[in-house]
Amino acid sequence: MIKLSVKDESTSAAADQIYDQLWSEQGLRTTTADIEIVATEGAVTLNGRVRTGLQRRMADRLARSSLNGWQLHNNLVADDQMAMDLAARLATDPHTADANVRIEVYFGSVILIGTVQSDAQRAAVLELVRQAPHVVKVEDQLTLGR
Repeated sequence: MIKLSVKDESTSAAADQIYDQLWSEQGLRTTTADIEIVATEGAVTLNGRVRTGLQRRMADRLARSSLNGWQLHNNLVADDQMAMDLAARLATDPHTADANVRIEVYFGSVILIGTVQSDAQRAAVLELVRQAPHVVKVEDQLTLGR
C-alpha cells in the first residue's frame, strides 16, 4: 500500500506528484510494499517496508525525479537487506558463528530455520536477532543438532 501524509496544504502538490510517480510503478503498486510518503515544507520522507533493495532503490529514484529541489529522506527498510544484515550479525558473533541458520524476513517478521548446537546457542541467536533494528517479531523454527 502506498499512502500519503501531508502536513500542510503548501506541501500537497509535491507530495501528490511523488505519490503518482510511485503509484505508476507496477512493481511498487502490485507488491505488498508498505510505503508512507510524508511531506513537510522542503522535504519528503519515505517510511515503511519493501520486500527488496531493488524496490527501495526504485522508490528512491522515482521520488527524486519529482522533488523539484526538495530533500528526500528514504527510510524504507528492505526485507532482503535486513536478512543479510541479520546473517552477518550471527556470523560475526562467536556464540552463533557456527550455527546453521536460514533467515527469512517478511515485513520485519523474522523466521529462523536450521540447527543450533545447544540451547545456549539458540538463546544467543534469538537474542541477537531480537535486538536487531527493525525486527518486529521472531519465529523460532530452530532445531537442536547433534
